[in-house]
Amino acid sequence: MIQSMEKEKTKKTKIIVKAPTQERSRQTVATILDACSRLLVSEGFYSITTDKIAKEAGVSIGSLYQFFGNKESVVQAVVKNLMEEDKRLMSEKMRAISPLPPEQRVKAMIELSFEICRRNYELRAKLTTIQYYVAEAAYVSDFIRFFQEVVRYNLPQIPGKDMDKVSYVIVNAFIGLVNTMAIDNPNYINDSSVLNEITQMFYKYLDIPQTASVENKTTTYGKGDFI
Repeated sequence: MIQSMEKEKTKKTKIIVKAPTQERSRQTVATILDACSRLLVSEGFYSITTDKIAKEAGVSIGSLYQFFGNKESVVQAVVKNLMEEDKRLMSEKMRAISPLPPEQRVKAMIELSFEICRRNYELRAKLTTIQYYVAEAAYVSDFIRFFQEVVRYNLPQIPGKDMDKVSYVIVNAFIGLVNTMAIDNPNYINDSSVLNEITQMFYKYLDIPQTASVENKTTTYGKGDFI
């Protein structure tokens, strides 16, 4: 029974029937994904269909099926694009954060993580409950591992602590908090007091003093590489 369900999931979430190789094909796929994103925000996953996606994109249903096997595969591509952009932004902006002193660096990483999560937040909120259904488990694991490596590299060393496990806890705790907020308190993503509470929680976990100068300092970031 379990094997049957796994096979069914694999069948439903096959992402690309035909990979776009020409610019026109890539533009068609981008248009389809944009349309799917808009429908996810306005109608939700369970209300949309491939016909609705094609109509919203202004393409024929045949054009959609040229690249995607079904609705789930289109949504999977939306999720993957969102995750890839998250990784790109984190890599790009961590170059300015990595050279900071540890206290400022941790706070800046938390602020950056919130900044990234605010991007397309309505879409994220709609994807929260279904993204692990449509996305491939291995891809999600690689995505989370990427952020764990970034955090691990930039955390101050804590004597007696396994920093790989510390970074694992921090990343997954943050993801859990953001996902929960997206479901029941979406306004919290823009609430500075919530950001401050989460920052204090991680500072206490890491046993880093959060002085007034760190809390209120306006930081000018230097340049460097996070890895």
